[in-house]
Amino acid sequence: MNIKPILLVLTSLVCLSLFMFDVQAQSITADSTKYPYVLPIWGQKAQDRGFADQLQLPFGLNVNYVNAYMDLAITEFGLTIGGQDLSGIVNTETLNFTSVNATTNGLNYRADAWILPFVNVYALLSTVTGGTDVSLQPTWKNSVGETILQLPEFSSSVEFDALAYGIGTTFIFGWEGYFLSTDVNISRTDTELLENQVGYLTLSARAGHRFFLNKNNRDLFVAPYAGIMYRNFIGSKGNNGSINFDEVFPGLQESFDTRVEDKIETNQDEIDVLSANPIANADEIAKLKAENLALNTIKTTVDDSGLFSTEIDYFIRKDLIQTITFQFGFNLQINKHWMLRGEYGVSDSQRFLMTGIQYRFGVRKRGM
Repeated sequence: MNIKPILLVLTSLVCLSLFMFDVQAQSITADSTKYPYVLPIWGQKAQDRGFADQLQLPFGLNVNYVNAYMDLAITEFGLTIGGQDLSGIVNTETLNFTSVNATTNGLNYRADAWILPFVNVYALLSTVTGGTDVSLQPTWKNSVGETILQLPEFSSSVEFDALAYGIGTTFIFGWEGYFLSTDVNISRTDTELLENQVGYLTLSARAGHRFFLNKNNRDLFVAPYAGIMYRNFIGSKGNNGSINFDEVFPGLQESFDTRVEDKIETNQDEIDVLSANPIANADEIAKLKAENLALNTIKTTVDDSGLFSTEIDYFIRKDLIQTITFQFGFNLQINKHWMLRGEYGVSDSQRFLMTGIQYRFGVRKRGM
């Protein structure tokens, strides 16, 4: 992954933040009182320039419930049994995945700090439960692309538990009640289904406006916003795991054997009919015999390998069909310490729902 564009974006955001910080400071009456908290850096400058009361308390603890749905594409798939590679017979083309999607639910715990008036850094930890729904219709074709065998469509669901952790940063700019925030975080996910961790990158930007709910209490406000979010896997060229097809897709072997035998028998019946005029039908007879030879080879290889009854090792690579969602949400600040948040994201192939509560506090400087 090329990180230069990300670094360029982050550098631009820092420069814009410094500019907005200075512009906002110039338009507000000065305040000579002491800023009481250890963070953010430049907190005293914000106090001196009269807008420290608009800053959040520097430290926060967040608990969020997150539900996400996404459509996936299986771009690579391979099988091995006892060191025997079956990728030539069982792969993404022959398995013919018709639908793959994942749903996750979990709690997201986040601790954050404002290190500058416009820069927040945080660490996150998520406990996730979810499931992957897979539908496939195994199909084998000959060298010219004609279907020689197609099984009925099978569907299955695989449930999983996962633990995710990561770090991130948020840049925020405000002017006359309007605000713009940008966020980037990188996380890693551990699950028993896969041998390797899964990396995840999230980039987002949101813009909105703050509305005070009580003219005598400027700490009580709601801030609706809209934005865009980019999410995708990073740093992974695929993953390894193990599976038992007979447990995930019960009846698959019986269906496979029956379909192969029926197809071979049908072809043989047609060969017998065509053999009444073998010279005129030589090409069609040769084609059907070649199909039966291929079908017998596939059946023998699959049955002898124990593909459907043995735990097998697999390699898989999944990609998101769509990486962008449009986000709509709100922040409801009750007072300086408590805030509620809700957000919904949607696209053709993704849905995202988040609700949460945040508690903020300050650590005072010595002697204050």
